[in-house]
Parts: sequence; C-alpha cells; structure tokens
Amino acid sequence: MGRRSIALAAFLWLATTPAHAAGSGIPMLDKDGAPQGSAKVSLEKGSVKVTATLALLPATIDTGTEQFEAHIYKAYLVSSTDPAVEIPLATVYPTALGKVAMKATLKGDVSAMGLDRVVIVAFSKDGISSFDVLTGTLVAP
Repeated sequence: MGRRSIALAAFLWLATTPAHAAGSGIPMLDKDGAPQGSAKVSLEKGSVKVTATLALLPATIDTGTEQFEAHIYKAYLVSSTDPAVEIPLATVYPTALGKVAMKATLKGDVSAMGLDRVVIVAFSKDGISSFDVLTGTLVAP
C-alpha cells in the first residue's frame, strides 16, 4: 500500500469515527440520498439536535412507489436491526421557509439500546401511511 493509499485510508477512518463525525453532524438524507440537514447525537448523554429542511404541511410525499399527503412529521431514534426499539423525540413543524429545528434531551445514557439512526417520519392524516422522509445513520464506534 502506497503512502497516498495509507493517507487516504487514515483520512476516511478519521472522518467516519464518532469523535470526528460529531463535529460536523450526521447528514440527514432524503430518499434519493441528498442531504437535507444534519443531526448531532450523543447516545451517552442522551441528547439529539436536528436541523433540516422539509416540505410545508400538508405535503405530498413521493415514496417511490406511491404518494400520500403528509399532515405531521415526527422525529425518532431507532434501531435498524430491531424495529421494536425506538425512542420518540418530537413532533416537528417546518417554518414558512421549510426549516425545522428540534432538540431533545433524554436525560440518560441510551448507548446500550442498539440505536443507530435518527429519522424524521411523515404521517398521513389518518396515521395509516408513513414514510421515513429523512434518515441519519449514526457512525458505529
């Protein structure tokens, strides 16, 4: 492995470790993989801060297979390996400019629960339809 390869590998490792990723935040990606905001999460401290851009409510959400009208957005910490593990964080409402900002303090260490994603989910008026509008994947240690 050449010097450039080693330097690149070291840079990529540093950029993806939690200590370094936390400074810039976790990108909140839409269904197409485009960043629409960021989240700062500390599972040990039980703190979550999300800033993002969302469509104004009510919003027509294109899931890729269907469309539905979203009437509410909710933020969660979830486990991708165990769907029963989730922590509701907040109901979020975009401003007139489509910006959202939420902060949650869980007042405890939740690092042993297997949580690895922060998501913003859009729900239909009747609550039957939902779709993960934005997803941020926490970097594993």
